[in-house]
Amino acid sequence: MSFPFDWSSRKLEEADIDLFGLEFAEIVSLLLPCRKVHFVGPHPGGELHYGWKAGVEMVRNAQKPVVDGGEVEHLYLPLWDGEALFCVAILDNPPGTYQNSSSSLLLEKSRLISTEMARVKQFALDPVTGLPGGRILYNRLQALLQKKRTQENGNPPFSLLLLEIHPRARDGEQALAVIARSAAFLDSLIGHLFTPCHLGSGIFGLLWEGVGEGQTMKMADLLLRWLKREGFARSRIGIRSCLAEEQAVAVEIFLGQAWNALGVARKRGPFALCSHQALSNRSAHPLCPPPAKVFDELRRLWQDSGGFALLLVHADHGAEGGSVSWPDTGAAPLIRIDEHEAFVYLDGADRQLAEAWGRDFQARAAAGNGSFSLGIALYPDHGFKKVELVGNCRKALLHTGFYGPGTMTVFDGVSLNISGDIYYNEGDLARAAKEYRLGLQLDPANINLLNSMAVTLAQMNLYRKAIPLFQQALALEPANFMALYNLGFAYLATDEEGKAMENFDKALAEQDDNFDLLLQLGKLYCKTGRWASAVAVLRRGEQVGPGGVRDISHGAVHRFLGEAYKGLGENGKAMSCLQKAARHNPRDAAALSMLGELFLLERQGDEIALALCRQAVELADDDWRHWSRLAAVLTGLGEYDDALRALRKALALDGRNSSLFTQLAALYEKRGKHGLAEKIYRKILRFDPQCQEAAARLAALGKA
Repeated sequence: MSFPFDWSSRKLEEADIDLFGLEFAEIVSLLLPCRKVHFVGPHPGGELHYGWKAGVEMVRNAQKPVVDGGEVEHLYLPLWDGEALFCVAILDNPPGTYQNSSSSLLLEKSRLISTEMARVKQFALDPVTGLPGGRILYNRLQALLQKKRTQENGNPPFSLLLLEIHPRARDGEQALAVIARSAAFLDSLIGHLFTPCHLGSGIFGLLWEGVGEGQTMKMADLLLRWLKREGFARSRIGIRSCLAEEQAVAVEIFLGQAWNALGVARKRGPFALCSHQALSNRSAHPLCPPPAKVFDELRRLWQDSGGFALLLVHADHGAEGGSVSWPDTGAAPLIRIDEHEAFVYLDGADRQLAEAWGRDFQARAAAGNGSFSLGIALYPDHGFKKVELVGNCRKALLHTGFYGPGTMTVFDGVSLNISGDIYYNEGDLARAAKEYRLGLQLDPANINLLNSMAVTLAQMNLYRKAIPLFQQALALEPANFMALYNLGFAYLATDEEGKAMENFDKALAEQDDNFDLLLQLGKLYCKTGRWASAVAVLRRGEQVGPGGVRDISHGAVHRFLGEAYKGLGENGKAMSCLQKAARHNPRDAAALSMLGELFLLERQGDEIALALCRQAVELADDDWRHWSRLAAVLTGLGEYDDALRALRKALALDGRNSSLFTQLAALYEKRGKHGLAEKIYRKILRFDPQCQEAAARLAALGKA
């Protein structure tokens, strides 16, 4: 593997205006004092502030500084990458600031500023990943928090995600390769939303502006799923969202809170997330228990009871902190939680009596223009302890919330599905699994519960426990798309690709517009040589597109399309698709490897072919296919010794691969070592009697 740290000089590019805008503005302000700095690209096009257009065009054409007067004086300054115009800086100044300045002096300043900008870029980029480092993230976060302090109202929310991708590696060299590959994957996947910053050791910072907690949690969950599907060993995310109405804190505190959330996520499983908001505001959690004094009052009521109903009554309307008109509960004890909620205890009541009491209470409330929702739990019930009924009432109340105000629900398996979903959505997979498991005890034939439980176990890498649950769901509903789809992924994770394909095929018959499904089927069709089928589903996937992500998955579609077209012998289409894949993700080793092989086959450039295949094995040296393609290119170039070394690397990774042994024997034939070739062909046929290529080559050698 080549030296993994890249300290080569980087050109200034138009994209750097957004990436390093804060740092660039600081450099300009230090060397040419001004009120404010703006930057625009070097080429015409795009929207410009109406007052800037003439000045910017003059700089672009003459490539010299321009000053215009007025209430706000503007200095239009060319900035450079070598001798090429890199961007135009627009400096806002008081009238007369630079009106009489020498053009040659300003031009000299612009050269000095440009040199400093190039230096900032050079030191800001991480040499392993090519991404901005931690200082850039720190500066962005500091600027956002400072803006929040100075403009208390109207600031949009933003979120910080700390993403840890744990590199499973044999040594430091391989760990660096995994980190670099992870960075390329992330940048291709979500670079259009926010630029990942590498903080070191496979920990990435992602600062997402304009979104709140809910959208961030959904994106984080989607990101973890993609990382898992891409074969990463484990990954966790810690989130700190800053809401529009929230007071700003110090940047160090903000980072520390995200880091603490990441620490909690590490304890939750191999692919888990945690939000600081969920940790810090437990009293506002929808499943937060009531105060201890409420438990004490309830214990006094139920301590000698052998059966009772507990109702959690919630006032649907009423101002925050305002008064609520409660109907009289008669002889039933009322235990207040606050002005809007209370427990009602009905000793000796069963379900029928509890529901009758609730309907009467709601009717009397409605007569006074009031509305109350009720969650009901019963004792005894499926072995739940008396104290657990308090939480069960809350879960039943959340359940009835789906039916609207003025409704009433008795705690059941669906209530536990809902509470499990709450924990799942906040990344607490262990607690989610506990809720789903309890739900299945109440309702073992509930397909949603079976699916939810199985998906959670799969997220925890407990596939052997997840698979029977998916199978139970399908026994109840054979055409259930989600069960078929998720069971297919579970079989993929356990290397049962035949069963995975079978379930994916059935899922496709139920729904043909799921991007993930189409991509995975295309991948499996490629692996089994069903090239035409692969093209059909992948083309469909290309039309459907992934939901909510730009994304690297389109690069994956093009990679597998390239492989399918290559299998069909349509090399031109294959090269076009693989080049698109490489543009999506320049570190896509599989795309680069296949593209290199096709460059040689189509005589599009032998040196390029070799360079692409060498780059592929540097990026991912643990895939025998990359070494095999490198060996094929080296053989085509007549470099037989290097080809033999590459093949030995491939065989070290997969020592019973008949295609590799066939390739090795063919190489010996080219070198005139027919005896060795014959020996290898016979060996292939011993462990793979159906290998037609080996049989044909052996027969040809016998006739030679």
